[in-house]
Amino acid sequence: MEETILVCEDSPEGILTAVYRAYEWKLKPEHTRIQVGAADLCLFAAYREVTADAGVAGKVANTVKRRFGQDAWEDICFALAAEAKEKGQAVYRTIAAGLSGRIRGKLMGGLADDDIRRTFELSRHVHSEAHRMLMFVRFRELEGKLLFARIEPDANVLEFVMPHFADRFPLENFVIMDVRRGIAGIHEARRDWFLVRLDREERERFSSMALRYSEEELEMAELFRHFCVSLGIRERKNLSLQQQFLPLKYRRFMTEFDAPV
Repeated sequence: MEETILVCEDSPEGILTAVYRAYEWKLKPEHTRIQVGAADLCLFAAYREVTADAGVAGKVANTVKRRFGQDAWEDICFALAAEAKEKGQAVYRTIAAGLSGRIRGKLMGGLADDDIRRTFELSRHVHSEAHRMLMFVRFRELEGKLLFARIEPDANVLEFVMPHFADRFPLENFVIMDVRRGIAGIHEARRDWFLVRLDREERERFSSMALRYSEEELEMAELFRHFCVSLGIRERKNLSLQQQFLPLKYRRFMTEFDAPV
Protein backbone atom coordinates (compact mmCIF):
# COMPACT_ATOMS: atom_id res chain seq x y z
CA MET A 1 0.00 0.00 0.00
CA GLU A 2 1.28 3.47 -0.89
CA GLU A 3 2.69 5.45 2.03
CA THR A 4 1.40 8.94 2.76
CA ILE A 5 3.97 11.47 3.95
CA LEU A 6 2.72 14.61 5.68
CA VAL A 7 5.28 17.42 5.38
CA CYS A 8 5.11 20.08 8.09
CA GLU A 9 7.25 22.84 9.57
CA ASP A 10 9.66 22.14 12.42
CA SER A 11 7.53 23.45 15.27
CA PRO A 12 5.18 21.94 17.86
CA GLU A 13 2.23 23.60 16.11
CA GLY A 14 3.30 22.20 12.75
CA ILE A 15 3.77 18.63 13.98
CA LEU A 16 0.57 18.56 16.06
CA THR A 17 -1.38 19.97 13.11
CA ALA A 18 -0.02 17.11 10.99
CA VAL A 19 -1.19 14.64 13.65
CA TYR A 20 -4.66 16.18 13.54
CA ARG A 21 -4.78 16.05 9.72
CA ALA A 22 -3.76 12.39 9.74
CA TYR A 23 -6.90 11.57 11.71
CA GLU A 24 -9.07 14.07 9.86
CA TRP A 25 -8.09 12.48 6.55
CA LYS A 26 -8.56 8.98 8.03
CA LEU A 27 -5.02 7.87 7.29
CA LYS A 28 -3.75 4.65 8.82
CA PRO A 29 -0.76 5.17 11.17
CA GLU A 30 1.09 2.15 9.78
CA HIS A 31 1.02 3.71 6.29
CA THR A 32 1.51 7.34 7.30
CA ARG A 33 4.65 9.27 8.12
CA ILE A 34 5.14 12.80 9.40
CA GLN A 35 8.18 14.51 7.92
CA VAL A 36 9.58 17.64 9.51
CA GLY A 37 10.89 20.07 6.92
CA ALA A 38 11.99 19.35 3.37
CA ALA A 39 13.87 16.16 2.49
CA ASP A 40 14.66 13.92 -0.46
CA LEU A 41 11.59 12.52 -2.18
CA CYS A 42 10.75 8.84 -1.84
CA LEU A 43 9.36 6.62 -4.57
CA PHE A 44 5.90 5.11 -4.16
CA ALA A 45 4.81 7.71 -1.62
CA ALA A 46 2.17 10.43 -1.72
CA TYR A 47 3.22 13.77 -0.24
CA ARG A 48 0.79 16.22 1.37
CA GLU A 49 1.78 19.65 2.69
CA VAL A 50 0.42 20.60 6.10
CA THR A 51 0.18 24.24 7.18
CA ALA A 52 0.56 24.87 10.90
CA ASP A 53 -2.66 25.85 12.66
CA ALA A 54 -2.44 26.84 16.33
CA GLY A 55 -6.14 26.15 16.90
CA VAL A 56 -5.94 22.65 15.47
CA ALA A 57 -2.72 21.95 17.39
CA GLY A 58 -4.49 23.03 20.57
CA LYS A 59 -7.18 20.41 19.99
CA VAL A 60 -4.55 17.68 19.80
CA ALA A 61 -2.90 19.02 22.96
CA ASN A 62 -6.22 18.97 24.82
CA THR A 63 -6.90 15.41 23.69
CA VAL A 64 -3.49 14.23 24.89
CA LYS A 65 -3.94 15.90 28.28
CA ARG A 66 -7.45 14.54 28.71
CA ARG A 67 -6.68 10.98 27.62
CA PHE A 68 -3.14 10.48 28.92
CA GLY A 69 -2.56 13.13 31.57
CA GLN A 70 -0.33 16.15 32.09
CA ASP A 71 2.85 14.10 32.53
CA ALA A 72 2.49 12.47 29.11
CA TRP A 73 1.81 15.87 27.54
CA GLU A 74 4.95 17.35 29.10
CA ASP A 75 7.04 14.43 27.79
CA ILE A 76 5.63 15.03 24.30
CA CYS A 77 6.37 18.77 24.55
CA PHE A 78 9.99 18.07 25.45
CA ALA A 79 10.28 15.54 22.60
CA LEU A 80 8.91 18.12 20.13
CA ALA A 81 11.72 20.51 21.13
CA ALA A 82 14.45 18.01 20.18
CA GLU A 83 16.70 18.40 17.16
CA ALA A 84 15.82 15.10 15.53
CA LYS A 85 14.25 14.49 12.12
CA GLU A 86 12.25 11.53 13.42
CA LYS A 87 10.58 13.40 16.29
CA GLY A 88 7.39 14.13 14.35
CA GLN A 89 6.92 10.49 13.43
CA ALA A 90 7.77 9.28 16.94
CA VAL A 91 5.25 11.65 18.55
CA TYR A 92 2.56 10.79 15.99
CA ARG A 93 2.96 7.05 16.49
CA THR A 94 3.08 7.54 20.28
CA ILE A 95 -0.24 9.36 20.26
CA ALA A 96 -1.68 6.80 17.85
CA ALA A 97 -0.57 3.94 20.12
CA GLY A 98 -2.32 5.56 23.07
CA LEU A 99 -5.54 6.24 21.17
CA SER A 100 -5.62 2.68 19.87
CA GLY A 101 -6.06 1.40 23.43
CA ARG A 102 -3.30 -1.17 23.19
CA ILE A 103 -1.10 0.53 25.81
CA ARG A 104 -2.04 -0.50 29.33
CA GLY A 105 -1.29 1.89 32.16
CA LYS A 106 0.53 5.18 31.57
CA LEU A 107 1.22 6.03 27.94
CA MET A 108 4.91 6.81 28.41
CA GLY A 109 5.31 3.62 30.39
CA GLY A 110 4.80 1.53 27.24
CA LEU A 111 8.50 1.44 26.44
CA ALA A 112 8.21 -1.91 24.64
CA ASP A 113 6.79 0.14 21.76
CA ASP A 114 9.65 1.49 19.62
CA ASP A 115 8.00 4.87 18.96
CA ILE A 116 7.04 5.46 22.59
CA ARG A 117 10.57 4.56 23.63
CA ARG A 118 12.01 7.00 21.06
CA THR A 119 9.68 9.77 22.25
CA PHE A 120 10.75 9.05 25.82
CA GLU A 121 14.44 9.18 24.85
CA LEU A 122 14.02 12.51 23.07
CA SER A 123 12.09 13.89 26.02
CA ARG A 124 14.77 12.89 28.51
CA HIS A 125 17.52 14.41 26.36
CA VAL A 126 15.71 17.76 26.03
CA HIS A 127 14.79 17.76 29.71
CA SER A 128 18.45 17.24 30.59
CA GLU A 129 19.51 20.04 28.22
CA ALA A 130 16.98 22.44 29.77
CA HIS A 131 18.22 21.55 33.26
CA ARG A 132 21.80 22.28 32.23
CA MET A 133 20.81 25.65 30.85
CA LEU A 134 19.43 26.62 34.26
CA MET A 135 22.90 26.03 35.68
CA PHE A 136 25.03 27.43 32.85
CA VAL A 137 23.17 30.59 31.78
CA ARG A 138 25.23 33.68 32.62
CA PHE A 139 23.58 37.09 32.58
CA ARG A 140 25.65 40.17 31.82
CA GLU A 141 24.47 43.68 32.69
CA LEU A 142 24.43 46.00 29.69
CA GLU A 143 24.19 49.76 29.53
CA GLY A 144 20.73 50.75 30.71
CA LYS A 145 20.64 48.03 33.39
CA LEU A 146 19.38 45.35 30.99
CA LEU A 147 20.39 41.79 31.85
CA PHE A 148 21.41 39.88 28.72
CA ALA A 149 22.37 36.23 28.26
CA ARG A 150 23.25 34.12 25.24
CA ILE A 151 22.81 30.36 24.93
CA GLU A 152 23.43 27.79 22.22
CA PRO A 153 21.72 24.57 23.40
CA ASP A 154 21.43 21.32 21.49
CA ALA A 155 17.62 21.55 21.64
CA ASN A 156 15.03 24.30 21.48
CA VAL A 157 14.72 24.70 25.26
CA LEU A 158 14.27 28.45 25.61
CA GLU A 159 10.55 28.18 26.38
CA PHE A 160 11.37 25.78 29.23
CA VAL A 161 14.14 28.02 30.60
CA MET A 162 12.29 31.35 30.58
CA PRO A 163 9.70 30.53 33.32
CA HIS A 164 12.49 29.75 35.80
CA PHE A 165 14.24 33.09 35.36
CA ALA A 166 11.00 35.06 35.12
CA ASP A 167 10.09 33.66 38.52
CA ARG A 168 13.57 34.31 39.88
CA PHE A 169 13.94 37.85 38.52
CA PRO A 170 10.40 39.30 38.41
CA LEU A 171 11.64 42.87 38.91
CA GLU A 172 14.36 42.77 36.24
CA ASN A 173 14.38 43.53 32.52
CA PHE A 174 16.23 40.66 30.88
CA VAL A 175 16.71 38.93 27.54
CA ILE A 176 17.93 35.40 26.82
CA MET A 177 18.94 34.86 23.20
CA ASP A 178 19.29 31.46 21.52
CA VAL A 179 21.96 32.38 18.97
CA ARG A 180 21.68 29.10 17.05
CA ARG A 181 17.96 29.41 16.33
CA GLY A 182 17.59 33.18 16.29
CA ILE A 183 15.01 33.21 19.08
CA ALA A 184 14.92 35.56 22.06
CA GLY A 185 13.03 35.31 25.32
CA ILE A 186 12.13 38.79 26.58
CA HIS A 187 11.02 39.68 30.09
CA GLU A 188 9.97 43.15 31.15
CA ALA A 189 9.96 43.93 34.86
CA ARG A 190 6.65 43.03 36.53
CA ARG A 191 5.23 41.62 33.29
CA ASP A 192 4.96 38.25 31.56
CA TRP A 193 7.73 36.95 29.33
CA PHE A 194 7.37 36.13 25.64
CA LEU A 195 9.38 34.66 22.77
CA VAL A 196 10.23 36.38 19.49
CA ARG A 197 11.88 35.07 16.34
CA LEU A 198 14.63 37.41 15.16
CA ASP A 199 15.40 38.31 11.56
CA ARG A 200 18.98 38.94 10.39
CA GLU A 201 18.95 42.64 11.28
CA GLU A 202 17.59 41.96 14.75
CA ARG A 203 20.18 39.24 15.34
CA GLU A 204 22.97 41.66 14.47
CA ARG A 205 21.49 44.30 16.75
CA PHE A 206 21.27 41.87 19.65
CA SER A 207 24.82 40.67 18.98
CA SER A 208 26.14 44.21 19.09
CA MET A 209 24.21 44.85 22.30
CA ALA A 210 26.05 41.96 23.95
CA LEU A 211 29.31 43.94 23.78
CA ARG A 212 28.06 47.07 25.52
CA TYR A 213 28.62 46.08 29.14
CA SER A 214 28.07 48.49 31.97
CA GLU A 215 31.10 49.59 34.01
CA GLU A 216 29.76 47.71 37.05
CA GLU A 217 29.44 44.53 34.96
CA LEU A 218 33.05 44.70 33.77
CA GLU A 219 34.25 45.11 37.33
CA MET A 220 32.06 42.32 38.73
CA ALA A 221 32.95 39.96 35.88
CA GLU A 222 36.65 40.36 36.62
CA LEU A 223 36.05 39.74 40.33
CA PHE A 224 33.98 36.67 39.51
CA ARG A 225 36.71 35.21 37.30
CA HIS A 226 39.28 35.73 40.06
CA PHE A 227 36.89 34.13 42.55
CA CYS A 228 36.48 31.03 40.37
CA VAL A 229 40.25 30.68 39.98
CA SER A 230 40.85 31.12 43.72
CA LEU A 231 38.47 28.26 44.49
CA GLY A 232 40.56 25.79 42.52
CA ILE A 233 43.28 23.59 43.98
CA ARG A 234 46.11 23.39 41.47
CA GLU A 235 47.37 20.06 42.81
CA ARG A 236 43.97 18.48 42.20
CA LYS A 237 43.34 19.91 38.75
CA ASN A 238 41.54 17.31 36.61
CA LEU A 239 40.43 18.68 33.24
CA SER A 240 38.87 15.40 32.13
CA LEU A 241 36.61 15.23 35.18
CA GLN A 242 35.82 18.93 34.85
CA GLN A 243 34.61 18.41 31.30
CA GLN A 244 32.27 15.65 32.44
CA PHE A 245 30.43 18.10 34.67
CA LEU A 246 30.84 21.14 32.41
CA PRO A 247 31.36 20.19 28.73
CA LEU A 248 33.29 22.58 26.53
CA LYS A 249 30.26 23.33 24.35
CA TYR A 250 28.58 25.21 27.22
CA ARG A 251 31.51 27.46 28.06
CA ARG A 252 31.33 29.85 25.11
CA PHE A 253 29.02 32.31 26.89
CA MET A 254 30.04 31.68 30.50
CA THR A 255 31.62 34.66 32.26
CA GLU A 256 34.27 32.64 34.08
CA PHE A 257 35.67 31.37 30.75
CA ASP A 258 35.55 34.69 28.87
CA ALA A 259 39.22 35.54 29.19
CA PRO A 260 42.30 34.49 31.14
CA VAL A 261 42.64 35.95 34.59
